[in-house]
Amino acid sequence: MIRDFWVKNYLSIRDKQELSFLAKGPASELVTEVSGGVFLYKLGILYGSNASGKSNMLIALNEVFRLLVQPQYDATEEIHGNIPFVLTKDEPTEMHVSFYADGIRYDYDITFNDKHIISEVLNYYPNKSKATFYERTFVGENVQAHIKFGQKLELQPKTQDSIRENTLNNHSVLSVCRKAALKEDIAPFKKLHNWIMTNYHEIDGDEEKGIIEILKEAYKTPQKNKFYKTMLQQADLNILEYRPIVEDRSIPVEFRERIQKEDIPEKVKEALLKPTKDSVAFVNHSAKGNFEIPLRWQSKGTIKYIRILDALYDMITGSHVYLLDELGEDLHNDLLFYYLNVFIFNSEKSQLIITSQETTLLSQDLINENRGVVWFVEKNKETASSEYARGDSFGLHKNLSLYNSYRIGRLGAKPELGSIFINLED
Repeated sequence: MIRDFWVKNYLSIRDKQELSFLAKGPASELVTEVSGGVFLYKLGILYGSNASGKSNMLIALNEVFRLLVQPQYDATEEIHGNIPFVLTKDEPTEMHVSFYADGIRYDYDITFNDKHIISEVLNYYPNKSKATFYERTFVGENVQAHIKFGQKLELQPKTQDSIRENTLNNHSVLSVCRKAALKEDIAPFKKLHNWIMTNYHEIDGDEEKGIIEILKEAYKTPQKNKFYKTMLQQADLNILEYRPIVEDRSIPVEFRERIQKEDIPEKVKEALLKPTKDSVAFVNHSAKGNFEIPLRWQSKGTIKYIRILDALYDMITGSHVYLLDELGEDLHNDLLFYYLNVFIFNSEKSQLIITSQETTLLSQDLINENRGVVWFVEKNKETASSEYARGDSFGLHKNLSLYNSYRIGRLGAKPELGSIFINLED
């Protein structure tokens, strides 16, 4: 779980902007004790007008973990995630994230530009007290970075030298364990790296997976299959169950003849000309009996809901961090709040951070009473930089509605629109 995060000079963010998930105590189901006496919010919601910078905070969160675990194999490769604020593009980007992995706190700080990592520090708290994991400082182009390892890691001198030799100036020290075969004493590196790769997810989860692949995978796993059936039934979509099917494909003669003539591998030809395709059928109910509806006839909202169920299953069965952009799009607000409630009341050590335009969430008692889970985002008119304010930082009386306060513009983060009358004459 993420304890706090800040970023400076990245995308629409010029000045340092922070998200903190620290809670005062076990006030509600929205809070979990991640370690002895440390309470974190499980949910984070970012509100703001279009182009305010809501999604950019998710992108920055995604980038700091990507930098931490993804290696480079060519020292001349640019750091692709380097997207500084356009008015300070010659200055480096700075990021900090504090998070818990398997109950241990890690603090990671990184400063980088498009060519190399200028500095990075990874500290951790193995016995509740702060200790160095490693420190790294840029020395020069084509020169090995200066890297210092913490004593508690108990790395052998040869292992330390091997890590230094394999650390290029354009990727993190931790990511070395993904590209080099190292000795057994590298275990603390691998443990942390594996946790991030397994439990921390990119924005909107694994988008490379299609809906058919997601449902076929769930269908093969009894527990996950039961979860999907239950969630589809309770969402009032009139779906009783689903099942993978094979459908015939209609391949035009002209297309078939053209593929046969192409100079491509036979396996590719077979795939392109395969007479059948995988799909999914959904069993719907009516008073006169059940009937099937194919996947291609399902609504956009139903498809969206099925996709985000994959993330929900992970979060209630394990310890995962998911970032979902524009959650609520294509979903009824009641279905959205139901989804969030299932997450809140059934997860233990997972965290969900979302952007949304569905302001009715603010009228829900659970959100209004836990204002620390909400941030309002708007661009400063003088600097054009995004600014983020946590919902409990406005000093609103507890009896005042967060929803009404936002609706009347008291919390900012709303678009200032022009006249509805348009004059096209010169």
